[in-house]
Amino acid sequence: MRERPTIVLTISRQLGSGGSSIGQAIANRFGLRYADREILKQAAAAAGLQEGDLIPSEERTTGFWESLLHSYSMGAPEAAFVPPPLPPVYAADLFKLESLIIREIAESFDAVIVGRAGFHVLAGRPNVTNIRVHADRAFRVKRVMEVYGTASVKEAEGQVDRSDRQRAQFIKSFTGRNWDDASPFDLCISTSSVGLETATEVVAALVESVLGRQWRGAHTPAV
Repeated sequence: MRERPTIVLTISRQLGSGGSSIGQAIANRFGLRYADREILKQAAAAAGLQEGDLIPSEERTTGFWESLLHSYSMGAPEAAFVPPPLPPVYAADLFKLESLIIREIAESFDAVIVGRAGFHVLAGRPNVTNIRVHADRAFRVKRVMEVYGTASVKEAEGQVDRSDRQRAQFIKSFTGRNWDDASPFDLCISTSSVGLETATEVVAALVESVLGRQWRGAHTPAV
């Protein structure tokens, strides 16, 4: 039996801001479970799909699955029926699966959960600290080129802008909030202003404080 409740750090981040890098560093430093693409893999397994089958619908609210299935199921009137190659997993269904997995992780492990609207999924749960990592566009474009090997500035700008639109739509649809709403977060930090290393140390100090409070609370004698 655990001596104390689990503690969870959620990280909401812009593409190219370094949020995932910070999350991994924090998880490694404090021995926390790190959950990012793992959530997608588990959702895919639960839906009987390959991970790659779900990636196109991640953080989208468009009718991707409906359109894809429709295109496979409906041909010209004289065309033979072609059964859809994938089960009908829609964006809302994927979000429900991922939300269930996030809650299970939070219940069982001290963890860092990146993306997937973790701040919303775990809202109201004790011992959850929500972080938002952001950066200016130039910083993000440069980092996308470095991390993903994007060939040109124009292509990287397109990736950044497209990600912003998709994530904003995702957050609005499933949480009802604007993506730039800072109110759900305990800390918002700009990596383009302070740098990745300093941002990591700031987040680490916060996590250390939370862990310390939890440890003291778990060992406080009953009165």
